[in-house]
Amino acid sequence: MKLSVIIPVYKAEGTLHRCLDSLLNQPHKDTEIILINDGSPDSSGEICKEYAEKHPEIKYLEKENGGVSTARNLGLDTACGEYVVFVDSDDWVYGNFFSTIMNNLAEDDWDLLQYSQNYTDGKEEKPRIQIDFKSSDHTEIFNHTIEHMCKKHINKPIDKVYKRSIIEKNHLRFHPDLCVGEDRTFNIVFSLFIKKWCIVSDLIYWVSLENGESLSRQKRDNLDDQIRIAEEYLFDVIEKSGSSTEEKDMLIKAIQFDNMRAVYTKAKYLHNNNVGLFKRLNELNSYCKQVNQKNFTYPPGKFCALISLPVKLRLTPVLDIMAWVLTR
Repeated sequence: MKLSVIIPVYKAEGTLHRCLDSLLNQPHKDTEIILINDGSPDSSGEICKEYAEKHPEIKYLEKENGGVSTARNLGLDTACGEYVVFVDSDDWVYGNFFSTIMNNLAEDDWDLLQYSQNYTDGKEEKPRIQIDFKSSDHTEIFNHTIEHMCKKHINKPIDKVYKRSIIEKNHLRFHPDLCVGEDRTFNIVFSLFIKKWCIVSDLIYWVSLENGESLSRQKRDNLDDQIRIAEEYLFDVIEKSGSSTEEKDMLIKAIQFDNMRAVYTKAKYLHNNNVGLFKRLNELNSYCKQVNQKNFTYPPGKFCALISLPVKLRLTPVLDIMAWVLTR
């Protein structure tokens, strides 16, 4: 088995046919498709069963609702492929999806293969093209990882093909306590073990932004706690890794930069909910103090006090510069 496609399913009755048909209606030799019904209350389970009965390459699994991390982990426990791909049930793929992946894997036994995506809200399309990159040089791969972390290109699992032996050898799974940033956390940890990385500019995946109730795109109210759990976990993993002291320092700074940017995501949330000035500043100050009390030093007041107005005026490039300077 060359490829395992893992699809968590939750409230996807309106998009699941499109997703599965896009995968099945193209050559997919040596490929298995694993559907995990995460306790979906709609007819998604019946649709999964219908496809599994007709197509022997489809494995169907059911579990109690536990979130996208536990669903993907069950898929990893079941997968038999040499490589693993994650697809979201409200997305779909281009007709050359499998051929592009297989052709690139035939070129070399890449530890990680990454491709480009097209985003749509049903009205407009916005392609996100990756810059071609191929390397088996450790320093080059590490520096590219840092760049991807700071640009948030490392966050998603749905634009990547993972070598499964690396996942199993290092006992990698999505953090079960995370429902926000679980994919980013998994990818950062996975990146510590790769020796060959290939990125292609081919557009082969459609990301749908139409279904706000999908398993991977539900909004969460406990963002502060989720970020804290994620970065404490990452800090511990990095400290225990075989990376050099210099590399550990660069990784921690990249994570800190990402989390500093999360402060103005928090500010944007408060603005959108019309939270008053004094309450907003208090919440932001509290956020800066508690988002990570253990590992990094956040400015307790100045950054948060300055950030509210630029967020309201949508001056995010200025905020990026602020975050970069403050985390150095």
